[in-house]
Formats: sequence, structure tokens, C-alpha cells
Amino acid sequence: MLNLFKKKDGFDSLEIARQIIKNTGLDENLGIIKQKKHVHQAEPARLLELVLSLSTVNLVETLKSDFVMEKIPKEIQTAIVRDYITESLRQQDLMKLKREQIDTIKGGVLVQVEEMGKFWNESDDPQGSGPGPRYYCVKEVLKGLGGEENYALHDALFELMYLQYRHYYRYFQSLLSMPPDHA
Repeated sequence: MLNLFKKKDGFDSLEIARQIIKNTGLDENLGIIKQKKHVHQAEPARLLELVLSLSTVNLVETLKSDFVMEKIPKEIQTAIVRDYITESLRQQDLMKLKREQIDTIKGGVLVQVEEMGKFWNESDDPQGSGPGPRYYCVKEVLKGLGGEENYALHDALFELMYLQYRHYYRYFQSLLSMPPDHA
């Protein structure tokens, strides 16, 4: 299986992104907002940006795991993240996007991810003593969406973030533990 993801000169970031999206697509995240009947004030493009940033920050933080950093170079990690965002936007069903719109939303997602990444660096919520960075990421996204207070949506997005992180982590464990003869 690894040969699908490994090229002679390195990893195939686009194929890795596509495999990750198979199980954690953007439409699933958007479906939770609809399912929880969240009334928001965000335009569709902004909604895509905010919701995709949750999955993307999860991916970015997973790529910072020691076992991933040892085997996948930083430039390939960056390519995986960019391909993940682009492919997620191409495959979503909320709205038809032109190339320029995809690039604009992708830029917004990257800004959001950088901002949310700061929650992993906070020192006033020591490890294990509070709700953790994913909790604050969800709060940030809901604040960006505006609209009503929706605890059910908050909880559902928080749980989704946790499950996605576990999926990403297991995915990379599986990908990187394949025997070299499969490359």
C-alpha cells in the first residue's frame, strides 16, 4: 500500500491528502452544523474557511508528532497540508468554487490554523489541567460563525476534532510503519 504514497524522490503529498479526506471530509464537518441546526451569520465561503480550519489545525498538530517528523520532511508536511486544504475545497458540496476562490479560502484557512496553533503553545492551561487546545479552537470557530449560542454544536465539533485527530494519528502510524519493501 505504501507504494501509492511514496515516490522515488519522496512522499506523494496529494495522495496522502486524498486518503485522509476519504474518512474526514469537509462535508462531514459541515453536516454537523446543519444537523445541530446552528443559525450562523457567516457567508458560505467564510463557513468553509472556519470549518476547514478545525480539521486542518488537527492535521498540522498531528504532523508535529515525533514519529511523523522523523520520517516525513517539513516541506512534504507543508505540501500535505496545502493539498489537504485544496482537495477538501474541491470535493465539498456547499458551493461551487473557482480556482481564485479556492486560493482565497485556502489563504484564510492557513491564517486561521496559525492563530489556532497558538492554543497548543498556551502556558496558562498546563497539560491535563484544562479542556485543551481543541476546545478553544472550537470556541474560536463558533465565535467566527456568530449567531446563537449552541452547546450541542460545540460538543459535537469538539468530539469530531478529537476523533479526527485519532484518525490522523493512526493513519500516519500505519503509513509510516509499512515495511520498506512496500515502497
